[in-house]
Amino acid sequence: MVEIVLEELKKNNLYRKLKTIEEVDGVRVKIGGKWFVNFSSNDYLNLAFDKTVANEHIKCLKNWGTGAGASRLITGNFQIHEVLEKELAKLKKTEAALLFSTGYMANIGILSSIMGKDDVIFSDKLNHASIIDGCKLSKAKIFVYEHNNTENLKTLLERERKRFKSACIVTDSVFSMDGDIAPLDELFELSLKYDTYFVVDDAHATGVIGYSSFEIFNITPAENTVIMGTLGKALGTFGAFVASTETLRKFFINKARSFIFTTALPPHIACATLYNLKLIPERMEKLKKNIELFQKLTGFKSKTAIFPVVVGDSQKALDISEKLFKSGFIIPAIRPPTVPEKTSRLRITLSAGHTEEDIINLTDTLNKLI
Repeated sequence: MVEIVLEELKKNNLYRKLKTIEEVDGVRVKIGGKWFVNFSSNDYLNLAFDKTVANEHIKCLKNWGTGAGASRLITGNFQIHEVLEKELAKLKKTEAALLFSTGYMANIGILSSIMGKDDVIFSDKLNHASIIDGCKLSKAKIFVYEHNNTENLKTLLERERKRFKSACIVTDSVFSMDGDIAPLDELFELSLKYDTYFVVDDAHATGVIGYSSFEIFNITPAENTVIMGTLGKALGTFGAFVASTETLRKFFINKARSFIFTTALPPHIACATLYNLKLIPERMEKLKKNIELFQKLTGFKSKTAIFPVVVGDSQKALDISEKLFKSGFIIPAIRPPTVPEKTSRLRITLSAGHTEEDIINLTDTLNKLI
């Protein structure tokens, strides 16, 4: 059975293999003894592999050790965790925040705890897999609305909301495969009007379009608001967090199984993240300049650091990716089920670590290939 599935994947150009990185220096990675420029990382602010930043992180490692030793509710709750949570809450302008081990665990923890079998969830069609799985785990009734289509959502809310005890609207803020931004202002108003939770995955927005996606819409989080953010993308470390009211924080501590039944985030990671938070403003400015340069050179448009080049056919996407690899660039082909059928693409992501020369060289290569 397993062999048949693997053969089917190969036949449909959907089989995946791992590329082994032997060494890394900022946006440059070494594979098979050769150096490449990485244009597909989520390390948007170039913090994950910055050696000057790493020197500061070593101090955290010496002070806090390598692991947490237990779950937060046993003996894994360290003061440094709570200090970071307070800073992350400030970042999102909420009362409180709670650390999770990954963004995936945070999303399934949020949705499976606040929603149940008598409730209803309204989810964007292009939401991340972790949101989709969290919806399923909740056992709530799920309605999927057309991507970023608030009129479609409003129709569903008008028709279905009153039949259920509790409700939730959930969306990515920045969609990871398209780089577009959800109409958060309209969604927020709908959540208030129809008395629903408003859950926003801010993973690809935090430190990219601001400290929070809510900033660009001038939204102040309400009692019904839950914002998930990650530490492993622009913030350059590892883990995730949920920003909300203090009451919801206490609720997640007691009811979110993906928080309760797992070892705590290593305290040295919390320490390193606190250091990285100080570097965000300057790095965001550098990223913004790189985005503007890439737009100017290519004509591609994006309000974020994600630039999808949709080619449709999976084999064609693989071929272009391989040619880019031979030219010295890491830009893997993104294929179904990560993206919908017939929308295979190259997903180009920019970093504050890219030089002007890197961006010009990539543009010249793309012009020859596409």
